[in-house]
Amino acid sequence: MAYASGVRLSGLAGIIGAGVGGYIGYTQAADVSSLTPISGALILGAVGLVAGSAGAFLLKSVMQFIIYAIMLGIVVFVFQNQIEAMTGINPVSAAIEFMRDLGLPFDRVPGIGEGTEDG
Repeated sequence: MAYASGVRLSGLAGIIGAGVGGYIGYTQAADVSSLTPISGALILGAVGLVAGSAGAFLLKSVMQFIIYAIMLGIVVFVFQNQIEAMTGINPVSAAIEFMRDLGLPFDRVPGIGEGTEDG
């Protein structure tokens, strides 16, 4: 059911993408290639339809993932002392160290590295 909630948004984005693609195809077909304006409008309109629908669906899915990641981060931050008491590892320090190992520049942000091994 969660996937069905974005059908209208994806459909609207597809229609807008088809319109933009069709307009660009109609106006640019003769300049770019030997296609007729109608052929260019149909081809780029179809591309715009698919790209718009897929883009809206993927953006919705990515935003849902980001929201869940933020909620998980808030829960871990609030209960970091309890998690550390159970596991012996501070989850906030572990996450910061992991992101530093990935190459993210946390050393530039003042106060974010406090409580970590080298912060």
